[in-house]
Amino acid sequence: MVKRFSWLFFCLLFSVGITAKGGGRQYNSYKGLVMAGYQGWFNTPDDGSGRGWHHYNGPKGFRPGSCSIDFWPEVSEYKKLYKTEFTFEDGKPASVFSSYDESTVELHFKWMNQYGLDGVFMQRFVSEIRNESGLKHFNKVLNSAMKAANKYERAICVMYDLSGMKPGEEGLLLKDIAEIARQYSIKDHVKNPSYLYHNGKPLVTVWGVGFNDNRRYGLKEAERIIDGLKLQGFSVMLGVPTQWRELKGDTESDPHLHQLIRKCDIVMPWFVGRYNENTYPKFQKMVEADIQWAKKNQVDYAPLVFPGFSWGNMKGQDHNSFIPRNKGSFLWKQLMGAIRAGAEMIYVAMFDEVDEGTAIFKCAKKVPVGESIFIPVEEEVESDHYLKLVGEAGKILRKEKAMAFDTSLNPSAPNPFIRHMYTADPSAHVWKDGRLYVYASHDIAPPHGCDLMDRYHVFSTDDMVHWTDHGEILNSAQVSWGRKEGGFMWAPDCAYKNGTYYFYFPHPSGTDWNNTWKVGIATSKYPAKDFKVQGYIEGLGDAFAMIDPCVFVDDDGQAYFYYGGGGRCIGARLKDNMVELAEKPRKMEGLSDFHEAAWVHKRNGIYYLSYSDNVPHPNGNRMHYATSTSPLGPWTYRGVILEATGSGTSHGSIVEYKGEWYLFYHDCSISGRGNLRSICVDKLYYNPDGSIQLVKQTKGGIKK
Repeated sequence: MVKRFSWLFFCLLFSVGITAKGGGRQYNSYKGLVMAGYQGWFNTPDDGSGRGWHHYNGPKGFRPGSCSIDFWPEVSEYKKLYKTEFTFEDGKPASVFSSYDESTVELHFKWMNQYGLDGVFMQRFVSEIRNESGLKHFNKVLNSAMKAANKYERAICVMYDLSGMKPGEEGLLLKDIAEIARQYSIKDHVKNPSYLYHNGKPLVTVWGVGFNDNRRYGLKEAERIIDGLKLQGFSVMLGVPTQWRELKGDTESDPHLHQLIRKCDIVMPWFVGRYNENTYPKFQKMVEADIQWAKKNQVDYAPLVFPGFSWGNMKGQDHNSFIPRNKGSFLWKQLMGAIRAGAEMIYVAMFDEVDEGTAIFKCAKKVPVGESIFIPVEEEVESDHYLKLVGEAGKILRKEKAMAFDTSLNPSAPNPFIRHMYTADPSAHVWKDGRLYVYASHDIAPPHGCDLMDRYHVFSTDDMVHWTDHGEILNSAQVSWGRKEGGFMWAPDCAYKNGTYYFYFPHPSGTDWNNTWKVGIATSKYPAKDFKVQGYIEGLGDAFAMIDPCVFVDDDGQAYFYYGGGGRCIGARLKDNMVELAEKPRKMEGLSDFHEAAWVHKRNGIYYLSYSDNVPHPNGNRMHYATSTSPLGPWTYRGVILEATGSGTSHGSIVEYKGEWYLFYHDCSISGRGNLRSICVDKLYYNPDGSIQLVKQTKGGIKK
């Protein structure tokens, strides 16, 4: 039990706590928020805490060859710094901060406000608050955080980590939160508006329930804590293992865990270190299933994301623990994956944890050298890159902006230009709002073949650098006449006429998919949302291998429909309603070695039909083109415009935007696998006679 002196000190320290004035921003729900965990556990010998080097130190203190941190904080903005024995390459000493300093905590909350992170969960460790020095430290940090949260209008919530708790210490936790509630008026939302509420009550988080790693406490002790918090008038978020729903892997097999979760308001699984960018898709499916369980059982769900992971200095450089950040791509993929899965709130691990390499706050690009090896922030991004990403994610979660992969966050503007998911078969159009839109199919990871391509996304830009992902606009489950097994949502196209956007997509109507292809039509009044399936185009004839619709609207408003596969390409005029053929389809004559992926555009009175060839090259199909003075030919073969991309297939579109011509296509440079493709774009040039120059595939993408 905690000594009487400790609790007197506790009360004395809290007596300087803040009482926020009314009028601040109130946080009435975790829904709509992206929040991070805040450790606040770093100490230095001269910070006044009496804890020496804490959470910086290794077995022999904090010196070269003995430390526990893998990332070095970027310290240029801190008011108080403490020199270390570490040095930079130029011989200058390296400094760190202390969480015990109020100015440190204030700066962190200032960053949260500046970059749009909604707030933090303040960690309190039962193993720390049972002793005098730990209690003193974490009370000081919490006091600083409460002040800063209300100053910068950030959400704040107390989070208890049960790691190291002994049976019988449940009362310590309940006593601790009762005192915090009294001192900081967290049950009075007018006095303390920044404290996070959920379901009408102040929220308290209990982390570490249900793990099967031989903890001294169990579900019985956890239940006492949950019941005690509920009795005190709190809502509860429960931190559980990764495989909590299935009761296997890192989770106790006792189904009583599910009963405890049902008692709580929110469940939050622990994902840190469980996957990397390549293996994440499996966990995204787990999140989707978790959300469905939570909805069924009337519990809210907070998925966890993390930027990367490293235990090099803590566990040894040969420890197999490193998970690369990939310049933010890994974190972004998780953030967007959680939102697409239906998440209403997100937990980011962690704000300041440089000792596990999960920190999202500003870390150094220039790190100390010597016996201990530190990981610098990647050269291509800035120290605030990860703060920017979580701030952007919060806006998208709240639908304040469309889902975006903004390459301005990565100055290299890379090719492929969409890197947070796998995409293929880009269909590019410029619409009346002045933006360029790309309609793409979606390769699913891990790959199981093209049968799993079952959804479409739309991306747009106004400068060819900054891209917005407007999200999913259609999937196979929305096609009533479609194949009952789903899948097979292959290369699409879109057209605009008379105030309506028409989205054309190939999809089989039967289990025997290659013999039952149809071209479906979905319509909307908007270019990137609210599409509803209307049916399919009738009268196309033999459906075997006939895919890849393309619709071209000529200068006079007449629309033409093209599609094909297996060596056949057909075309026909469309009626004004854009959903019916105006004539019997005819073969496109004059094409050399046509395979699939027809695309028609017009320039200077000449019609161009580009397509994928049927010749098996080492790196896949090439893209060819033919020209005509008529939209339905006959066509004159002109040559190759794109060499094979390495992805096996070739599928592209050509569009003019702001006076320049572009070729959109796909490759597999990110995945290295032909069934996990990514869309790219490069400039396309014409010769004076109207012929097209061979397009140069680049890695840098389009620059401003």
